[in-house]
Amino acid sequence: MLYFTTMLLKDNYFRDRYHRLEVIFFIIYFIFFPVLSGVEYYIYEPVPHKPGLFEHLPEYLFYDFTSMIPAWICYQYIIKKLLFKQKYLWFLLALLIYLVLHQCYRLGVYWLIAHAHFLPGDMVSRARGWYTNNVFYHFISIYELRDLMVLSALAYFIRSARQDKQISALQQQHLESELKFLKVQIQPHFFFNTLNNIYALTLRGSDKAAPLIARHSDTMRYILYESSKQQVSLTQEIEFLKNFVEVESMHYSEKMHISFETQGITNRALIEPLLLLPFIENAFKHGLLEETGGGFIHIVVCLVENDLFAEIKNSKPTYSKKDKKSGIGLQNVSQRLQMLYPGKHEMTITEDETIFEVRVSLILKLQ
Repeated sequence: MLYFTTMLLKDNYFRDRYHRLEVIFFIIYFIFFPVLSGVEYYIYEPVPHKPGLFEHLPEYLFYDFTSMIPAWICYQYIIKKLLFKQKYLWFLLALLIYLVLHQCYRLGVYWLIAHAHFLPGDMVSRARGWYTNNVFYHFISIYELRDLMVLSALAYFIRSARQDKQISALQQQHLESELKFLKVQIQPHFFFNTLNNIYALTLRGSDKAAPLIARHSDTMRYILYESSKQQVSLTQEIEFLKNFVEVESMHYSEKMHISFETQGITNRALIEPLLLLPFIENAFKHGLLEETGGGFIHIVVCLVENDLFAEIKNSKPTYSKKDKKSGIGLQNVSQRLQMLYPGKHEMTITEDETIFEVRVSLILKLQ
């Protein structure tokens, strides 16, 4: 008993949830169920001159606890250490030795009780009868085989649960690594585009250069300090996107029609930072950058409960370079959507000779 208790307390055994599950299972299976079985037997068995219902309860608890100790040792050292490591010959040998020693252990418990004269007389007499009659004729009983099967099933279940948890943790680490890589791709992409705009305005001596730098500092601050978070409020993200659109709009003439409309935006909704940025970047880069006439970009973002709908529509330039690569933007965001919103997002892209349109719907978390 001292060994059993010491092993449980060693190295903060109960800190592990699966260790706690093991202990709870042993208590239920080896103590609680046998006691319930004894109560059921007492109630339904037609035996005359029944003793009190709880008269033998301490005796039952004692025998149940003593039967749990060897089962725990078998579980920890024979099933988990030998069977799981596929040492089958050693497992069979250890199992045979365990069955012999288990029988000796049971007889030893009966012998100790039979000679413990300070215990109640009926408990001593019953133990003496079990000791004299319970030799090796039921050495491998059906109950022992049942216990071995149940303990093996418990061990396999817990091992499977641990493996599933480890695989899930590895998948989460892999997902976070991929998301960080994709985010790192976005940030330089955004900075380079904006710096190119500032450089072009500066060369022309435009009055728009100074306010562009001020706006750019706000967007840089957001990217540096907020984009490292897993999620931000939808209000923050929309404010960042509006700043970005204003910064980009300064680069184009008044002939270009650029609009950004929102509806139902709230702080309660959470979204991954920079998730929608590539769509808007793509609209400017491939919609207005090469346009010489009067192009347009229309952006609409709407939140209904926790369903977010975004529509980004832009005109296609009349004359554009053939075989022009679309860049990392849309590829990047498509990967992020698949990882962050599996089964909870839709993205459709439609285009013709004059218009390119992206529609995105997401199911967001609310706080």
